[in-house]
Amino acid sequence: MNQNQINQLEMFQSTDDYLNTYTAVWSVVPIASQYKTNLSQVIDAIRSSAQDQEAAQVFIGSSMQQMKHQIADKLDILDDVLEAYADDIEDAELLVKASNSKSDYLRLSYEDFEVKSKNTIDLLETHVEQMKDYGLSTDQIDDAKLSLGMYQDKRGKPRSYRIASRVATQSLKDQFSEGKMAITRLDRVMKRFKRSNASFYNGYLAARTVVND
Repeated sequence: MNQNQINQLEMFQSTDDYLNTYTAVWSVVPIASQYKTNLSQVIDAIRSSAQDQEAAQVFIGSSMQQMKHQIADKLDILDDVLEAYADDIEDAELLVKASNSKSDYLRLSYEDFEVKSKNTIDLLETHVEQMKDYGLSTDQIDDAKLSLGMYQDKRGKPRSYRIASRVATQSLKDQFSEGKMAITRLDRVMKRFKRSNASFYNGYLAARTVVND
């Protein structure tokens, strides 16, 4: 990757991280979840494509601990949805399995973290049809799978999940084009908060600003 692409990738990641922090605000707009998931998948695909490029190693060579944090963030959100569903249907066993916090994941060893993450994803897949009204989508689950697959690759283990995705096989140029399109679509959606939640909107604009060296 060239420096401009590295800067673009940092902007993609900054935007994704910001939206992860304020899910409760923007999730009232269902289409935003689709655009945000697309952005997350593009980020992972770019990292995968660029792993052998020396110029990007400082940015994309995230430590195992950083990867655990990224996956734990995603599963923490999905666990909340699963927990709400389990509570509503009064399934005590499922409720126990769904009652996880980010710290519950992070305190595990790398091996146990992988097992627990996979088990959570399996549970989500089992109940995805019943949980659509709770805001759960297959795209969100696939996003978590993709991140877990990269984690498994980094540990030198074969992936449990290999997601067939057009994004994962595109060239870097096409991946960055798709990332820019996801950002453009998010920009249009987030404008609705310009007056109703100016603080959130201004934070979003700051996160999605490309910082040039």
